[in-house]
Amino acid sequence: MHGGRRTRGAHRVLSSSTDSSRTDSGIPMSVQHPIRIMKALNVVTVLAALSALACTDNTPRTAADSQAAHVAEVIAAGGKVDSILPMAEHLRRFREGMTAPDTLRSAAPTREALVSRWLTAVSASDTTTLTSLLLDRAEFAFLYFPSSPMAAPPYEAPPQLLWGQIMASSNEGLPKVLNRYAGKSLSNPALACPDSAVVEGDNRTWTRCTLTFSVKGEARASGQFFGTILERGGRFKFVGYANRL
Repeated sequence: MHGGRRTRGAHRVLSSSTDSSRTDSGIPMSVQHPIRIMKALNVVTVLAALSALACTDNTPRTAADSQAAHVAEVIAAGGKVDSILPMAEHLRRFREGMTAPDTLRSAAPTREALVSRWLTAVSASDTTTLTSLLLDRAEFAFLYFPSSPMAAPPYEAPPQLLWGQIMASSNEGLPKVLNRYAGKSLSNPALACPDSAVVEGDNRTWTRCTLTFSVKGEARASGQFFGTILERGGRFKFVGYANRL
């Protein structure tokens, strides 16, 4: 525990500066309006860039693949991609009213420490701590997104789309974990991540990490309970809480 407030009942991870409400289609309301991407990008380009992913494997291999697949879903659901705004303008608008952080806040010093804090918070149903372990909107806007593959060709997806997707998947994934494990004694975490991190500028990321832990000191649970782990400047946070439960 790290001083967080315990909350029971409906569990959602929300940013106070973000509306992550979703329509009946499951697409966040924030992406129902036209999606505008820089001039080199259009619907044909997006779908062509993503078709290779679909042809090789139905399961996204990286965080960028997962986010790209979401862009395709938005287009298929009627979202519009045009060539009016450059990426720099998308990012400027997304950052309006924010103060740029110089480091990841409320972060852990290692991946293992991050996971240990997560496990303790899940056991206590401590959504305040669980939210603090995630990237916040400003960290996403200034520290994570600019060097993400999704900000560059062939994707060039606007930051508000990716942020909405991360929030929506976290609000879907975290309740599954809490419904299954909150209130139970969870211990002895063992984390297994890919040997090599993906380097994105000053960031390093690990996807598809598997966590194994004891439940009530007896049964062992194992799975992918959260999304990408991010390291920047020796500090670690979760990008999101998407999972496979």
